[in-house]
Amino acid sequence: MKENKRTLLTKDTLRTYLSLVALVIVVILFAVLSGGRTLKWNNLKQIILQACTYTIAGLGILFTMSLGNMDMSLDGIVCVAGALGLWAAEATQSWVMFPMIMLICIACEMFIGGINILLGINSVIVSFAVSFLGKGITGYLMNKRTKGLSLPSEFSFLYNRTLFYIITLVCIVVIAVLFHYTKLGKRAMAIGSNADAAKASGINVTKYKLLAYLMAGIMMGLAVLLTVLRAGSAGATSGSGFHVKVLLMMVIGGASLTGGTKEKVLSVVVGVLLFLCLENGPTVMGVDPNMTGLIEGIIFLVSVTLTFDRDGVPYIL
Repeated sequence: MKENKRTLLTKDTLRTYLSLVALVIVVILFAVLSGGRTLKWNNLKQIILQACTYTIAGLGILFTMSLGNMDMSLDGIVCVAGALGLWAAEATQSWVMFPMIMLICIACEMFIGGINILLGINSVIVSFAVSFLGKGITGYLMNKRTKGLSLPSEFSFLYNRTLFYIITLVCIVVIAVLFHYTKLGKRAMAIGSNADAAKASGINVTKYKLLAYLMAGIMMGLAVLLTVLRAGSAGATSGSGFHVKVLLMMVIGGASLTGGTKEKVLSVVVGVLLFLCLENGPTVMGVDPNMTGLIEGIIFLVSVTLTFDRDGVPYIL
């Protein structure tokens, strides 16, 4: 019995649940300091709505992070997929925007995975290149126009909170099953733990790496669709800082930057909510904007100290 308890209480499990504890503490702290204003339904709805896009993107990146690969392309993908999708919708006045966005996101992620596999170039470098390329294409497209790109009015009805919530919940359930209970997730984590050992055990490393990037592309497509529907427009600044936020959310949620079996869907959900609560609390309290960054920085430092996987540091350095 004692051995089972020790097995269940691993460092990775503790890191994940410490993130959950940190979320509860942050929610209670801001609720007390704001006199309960942060817990008002209108405020909670805004947090949950924001969480939808980041959660879906994070669920996709979870697959590539499990390989031990980092994806820095998200802001560029949001830019180019959103802009080209709206351009297609404007030009054709049809639903072509939706498959266009999905295909662009999948193509970008598959390109990153393909170059990483075929040429052995670090995923960080390739994804940065894709990010710059996406923002460059969008900037060129916008400079050729006399007006911005806006969502056609016939699609505005799709900006529906309930629809956003349902899509996000379905994604969480589906990805949780795929990541934790199928070959796709388990083999991606095995590759992230030790690619050579995975290959020696008979796992088709190339196949499962590409499938991981395919999942990232599909989820990014959904995230960009929700972003476009919510913003109602797209441009050269769309998605600015998106990849930084998503990665920070996952880190403070307990995700590992080195990949392997340490990754969990719960880390994505908790990390997104924790980050957004840290952003929202000072704003609701009416804190001086100049002080907000300081407060967030202190709380971030405490949260990351409690939850950060230090095994990931050598990978970054």
